[in-house]
Amino acid sequence: MPSSRPPQLRRPVIVVVSVVLGVLALLCGPAGPARAYPYASDSGPTLTLPAEPTFVLGQTGTSYVIEADGDPVPAIGVDKLPAGLRLTSHADGSATIEGTATGPVGDMIVEVTAQNAAGASYERLTVTIQQAPAFRSRGPVTFVAGELATRVIRTVGFPAAGIGLEGELPAGLTFTDNGDGTASISGTPVDGPTSSPVTLTAVNVVSDVSLTTAVQVVSRSGSPGPPVFVSLSTGPRRAP
Repeated sequence: MPSSRPPQLRRPVIVVVSVVLGVLALLCGPAGPARAYPYASDSGPTLTLPAEPTFVLGQTGTSYVIEADGDPVPAIGVDKLPAGLRLTSHADGSATIEGTATGPVGDMIVEVTAQNAAGASYERLTVTIQQAPAFRSRGPVTFVAGELATRVIRTVGFPAAGIGLEGELPAGLTFTDNGDGTASISGTPVDGPTSSPVTLTAVNVVSDVSLTTAVQVVSRSGSPGPPVFVSLSTGPRRAP
């Protein structure tokens, strides 16, 4: 049986639906381009740094390997390496610090970077440049009889060397290791002229070195003791 509802009654429903759809379109805005997302397998890099590297001034043969995980394989970089060292990058997510350090000695902080399409990772690394000890002066240590004085024995090297003395000092003098790469012989020598042969040894984690010299006491008139001879010898490497 035909519907008795007049056709004009259906039009308000259509108008209401159209208005609602229009409001939704305004709220949501026009459809934009599809967004690109990384592949699910992509992952930001993660750096692996072993114990902090140590090189010895002027010596070759030491290398330090840096590794980074990530997909794609990360590229590794190092900022401001100490003079004489270089970074060799490999295609497998690793790189090597190598070369011959030329100084200065000490602890230096560098920044290591691993980067791929998924992101970047940064780490700070302390690179230590060590140096074998050496005495700055080889000559005899001289005092004047009856006069209070201090004579400082100096070395170079990193870490700072400990200094020891073997032999008998002239009466009135004492030896002190200052713990900073220097040592002192001080006091008031009683007799002169005289000369006492001694052996000084400087030791750090790189090696040791010995110096044979003399501690001389001259009289107030300036008359020196007998002549002395100085020799320098380098000992074997010692463990830290």
